[in-house]
Amino acid sequence: MQIFFQTSSGLLNPTDERVIPTKDIRTHENHQQILASTVLDILYKEEKPANTLALMAITEKDLFPSENWNYVFGLASYTKRIGVSSIYRLQNSKLDSLNFDLCLKRLINISSHEIGHMFKMKHCITAHCVMNGSNGLHETDLSPNRLCSECQKKLQLARGFDLQKD
Repeated sequence: MQIFFQTSSGLLNPTDERVIPTKDIRTHENHQQILASTVLDILYKEEKPANTLALMAITEKDLFPSENWNYVFGLASYTKRIGVSSIYRLQNSKLDSLNFDLCLKRLINISSHEIGHMFKMKHCITAHCVMNGSNGLHETDLSPNRLCSECQKKLQLARGFDLQKD
């Protein structure tokens, strides 16, 4: 994330999943899911470090955005600059040394996409881009871990970073 957005990043202490209200947890396809917006609400209530541009939670739990959706890989707030990404569906089963690199690539893709939303970027329909929408792992795997030139310009305007920097 540091390289992608040309800013420093850090890790905060984990949040105990017991803070999720039981009303926002459901059983779906024989496993538990957390209402993604609840994670955003919890993040928003927690004190953010000074000068924080964005805050991204990463969870091993599956997420859903509303009752009529099966799942979502991640969710972000356009206005609060907070988001959440889940590795639950990114690991092709249980996370191990054989699928770690693929899971990490997918997580970088999903998280970069969600952080792009935090900088008010919408889904890209101009080119092959990390800001393309994704309806499944196949589409996520086809998506590059980079912005197209149009979205780079949008992020540059939002962040003011150097497009020529490596």
